[in-house]
Parts: sequence; C-alpha cells; structure tokens
Amino acid sequence: MLALTFQATAADLPKDVQAQLPKGFEVMQSRTGPQLGDRRESLLVVVHQATDTREQPSPRPLLIFERQGEGDFKLIARNDTVVLRADQGGQCDPFEDADEGLAVKGLYFTVENAVACGSHWSDFVTFRYDANASRWLFSSEILTSSFPLEGKPDKTSVTRANKASPVSFADWRSEHSP
Repeated sequence: MLALTFQATAADLPKDVQAQLPKGFEVMQSRTGPQLGDRRESLLVVVHQATDTREQPSPRPLLIFERQGEGDFKLIARNDTVVLRADQGGQCDPFEDADEGLAVKGLYFTVENAVACGSHWSDFVTFRYDANASRWLFSSEILTSSFPLEGKPDKTSVTRANKASPVSFADWRSEHSP
C-alpha cells in the first residue's frame, strides 16, 4: 500500500506515475487518495511549473491516478481549474496558504483553497468516487467569506451535486469566483 503525505515530491512517487506527469511541470503536492474497494489505491498529485508565482502564475492541474490491480498506476482524470492559481487569492496564494491543500476521508477528497490575508475566504471543493460508475464525481463546493475587521457576518454558499445530472471530476468548473 502506497502511503504519501501532502509534502511528497516527484522522487517519492512511483516511477510509473513520474513518467505520466505533464512535461514542464513539477510536483507541488501529492498524497494517497481514497481507497477504492477491492484494495485498489488512488493517488492525488498537484503539479505546477517551476516559475509559479503571483506575478507569473502557472496552471495547477490536479491529477488522479489509480493502481491497476497489483500493477502500475494509470492517470484516470485531470482537472486544471480546481486548484486555484497563485494570483487568484489577492495578495496570498490560495492553495499553498490553505491548511492542507488536499484532504481525504473515506471515498471523498477535498481541494482546500483559502486565504486569510487582506480578504478572508475559503473555497472547499469535494469529489467522491462512485464505485457503481467507476468514476470520480463532484460532490459539493462550500465558499465562505469572512469580514473580521468590518464587523459583518460571514457569508457561506453551498453548492451540492445534482444526482440527476452528475458532473465528472474532469468536467467540473466552479460557478463561483473567490
């Protein structure tokens, strides 16, 4: 069983995963993803370009790999927008400044984008593994804005998945802009 924490680097990843990373990108964060049943493993990897700064932001694709039986990991899904770019948090990096960046529980994982410098907000997007469909689906997005210096109440909006019209991980795009 693979056990990676969110600080794992490309060198910590299996060789078959390293070979599937997009050219010109390096690992920003990775961690063991949800266990998928039948002792199958998943792996979550966020990549970015080495020159990723607020002044020169890089896309930050989130890649989902699944181990194929007892063999190699295969890239199953990719989303280029769920991890926010360095310039999408005002004066702070919304992904690097978040508590964990990626959180995993059961068959769910959450991408945590948040800032608490100047503006205070968090945008937590959760996906789940649907064993019946053998695919990753959007579950919820919780966007919270806080105004600690203005004496205003926090604002929270919650978007939940529409079970009649599921959205795949790869197709998900936020309806909100922090």
